[in-house]
Amino acid sequence: MATTEPTAKAADGRIFAGIQRGLSGAVPAGKALAARARRKFGDWSAAETGRLALWVPVAIGAGAGAYFALKTEPPLWLGFLLIAASAALWRRAGDRWRMWASALFFLSLGFTAAECRSAVVKAPVIARELSPREVTGRLLSVEEAPDSRRLLIAVSSIDRIETASLPRRIRVTWRGKDFGVLPGDMIRLRAGLSPPGAPVAPGAYDFARAAYFERIGAVGFVVSTPQRIEGAPRPLGARIAAVIERARLTLARRIFEKAHGEGGAIVAAVVTGKRGEISERAEAALRDAGLAHLLAISGLHMGLATGLIFFSLRLGLALVEPLALRYPIKKWAAAAALLSGFCYLLLSGGGWSARRAFIMSSIMFIAILADRRALSLRNVAVAATIILLMNPEAVLHPGFQMSFAAVTALIAAYEWASSRADPNRSFSLFAKVKRYAVGLAATDTVAALATSPYSFFHFHRAALYGLAANVTSVPIMGFLVMPAAIGALILMPFGLDGFMWRVSAGGVEAILAISEKVASQPGAIATTGAWPVSALVILTLGGLWLCLQKALWRLGGLIALPVAFMLIAGVMPPAIFVTDDGENAGVVIEEGEGALALVNPRRDKFSARVWKEYAGLDAERAETRKLKDIAACDALGCTITLKGKSVAFSENPMGLAEDCARADIVIALYVVDGSAWTGCRARLIDRRSAWRRGAHAVWIGNDGEIRIRTVNGKRGNRPWSGA
Repeated sequence: MATTEPTAKAADGRIFAGIQRGLSGAVPAGKALAARARRKFGDWSAAETGRLALWVPVAIGAGAGAYFALKTEPPLWLGFLLIAASAALWRRAGDRWRMWASALFFLSLGFTAAECRSAVVKAPVIARELSPREVTGRLLSVEEAPDSRRLLIAVSSIDRIETASLPRRIRVTWRGKDFGVLPGDMIRLRAGLSPPGAPVAPGAYDFARAAYFERIGAVGFVVSTPQRIEGAPRPLGARIAAVIERARLTLARRIFEKAHGEGGAIVAAVVTGKRGEISERAEAALRDAGLAHLLAISGLHMGLATGLIFFSLRLGLALVEPLALRYPIKKWAAAAALLSGFCYLLLSGGGWSARRAFIMSSIMFIAILADRRALSLRNVAVAATIILLMNPEAVLHPGFQMSFAAVTALIAAYEWASSRADPNRSFSLFAKVKRYAVGLAATDTVAALATSPYSFFHFHRAALYGLAANVTSVPIMGFLVMPAAIGALILMPFGLDGFMWRVSAGGVEAILAISEKVASQPGAIATTGAWPVSALVILTLGGLWLCLQKALWRLGGLIALPVAFMLIAGVMPPAIFVTDDGENAGVVIEEGEGALALVNPRRDKFSARVWKEYAGLDAERAETRKLKDIAACDALGCTITLKGKSVAFSENPMGLAEDCARADIVIALYVVDGSAWTGCRARLIDRRSAWRRGAHAVWIGNDGEIRIRTVNGKRGNRPWSGA
């Protein structure tokens, strides 16, 4: 030990000395690395100069989203206070913090815009279901389907309802054949009414919220033929709106008259936005083939319509040499295209995608008139800002989200590709055709990747073979359907439009054949259960960072993919659903391809479809079964075991005591009185629970933990919740 101990000490000394030398050398190296990193980040920040404005609509949308995420309604002064505070902070902030103060200002602006919009559109909503009674009002619009008509009415009176409690608008369905009224007419009818429907599961689509912002206070069914009230006065605004709506309805009817079948119905939808005549079969085929965007008045249709007008008129004027040499024919063509886009917006009904497409095309043609760059991400930001300030609720709408996701990703991809284009590339016919095919495939791929998260989140499904369908269908839409439709509109005043409508419808029939072929292939559809909102927010921010930034750090947006995937993978679908009236319930069957078992399969078919989607089942193919087929049932109810937990569905109070003693969860399809409730050892849901808290969903964890969530618990106490 005496000889080895000094040796060990010497070795330790050499080790510590080596570590000290390494650290002393590492410090300068670390400082140099940090300095290089600072320079690199400085270069990247310099490259982003002028692009901060692209984040303005993102901040406004985030502020509006924060308002809608609240569980209680904030005081109206809160938004204005936030704006004033953020403006004061911006004035006092130095250069380093001014960007964050600006972000806070636009967040506050979006929050306040949503608050103000909610206050402005506030209107009475009926509190309960009403038996059929007389309704009078002005007919605003008509959506015609093969077996029904859906009427939007500005209400003047409802029998036995006080004026102060009258809904501003109602939406009712008439299934009779007699219909002799037109938009703008004052009408009288009898209808049974009910409040706009609440979500059928916590976090599902909230029709009542959408109806609130359309000022619709009741929905229902008409039980008598609508009659026109003669001699009723009409204000100027109502007359203008009636002229536009009558033109839409008349044009849709004419298209369907000249071109029957699915093709004519879809052409009418593309031109006028009237989609009522489209069958469920055609709509499902287009959706499952990734061609549902062809039914919306989107940038594709607006771009084709205005682009055809622009290039055709410019070509025609260019053929007249005196005009081409002396006058700005390009600007003339841009002005004509701008006017045609506005007319198309009016004819289409002005949906989210149509508004976005019109604003963007308007900016593009105005830029041509002002000799500025026509297409850029800045134009997208301007369009989004205008829509979000006018209609902040758009931030929750899948049409708005998917439309802007697609156009933002496409323009960002075009910017990236154009900066790397070969200036010496060939312009031969073969090279142009090749670039068109490659560009079409790339466009569809980028758009599909950009919109798929929103498709999964809102609709719980996405088409996997959309590339093949779009590559073959979009050229038909661009070179046949839309040009023929525009030609028909031009020829319609002369009564020569019939042939062109049939040509346009023939192109649509070809697209339908392609969609049915693609949608019928095995594995054409991918389904998923309900996503957490946090996953969609993270994917949105990651995608925006990837698209709106220019420097290499834009690739940091890809980090959103694994983070969102982990959040989604951690979500378990519900095991049990209960309707908001407490009269029906369903159980998710995970074995095999999956199915949904209902206490009463003949009722609540819409709820059953949503429940399947919510649980990640294919709503089109997943079977709906009777609970009695898979559970142990008697005259008092049924019992089933789910993940080790006993679940009882009690249909008779006589069996409640036994169910409460033996089961872990009891679903009572009746009202349970106070003593029976307090004496039940199981987790109990009865009809009163559903009335008070809305539809229920029950999760059973792998560890046996039982979690119950309700619609009202998710929505909170908001103006549209009726809580």
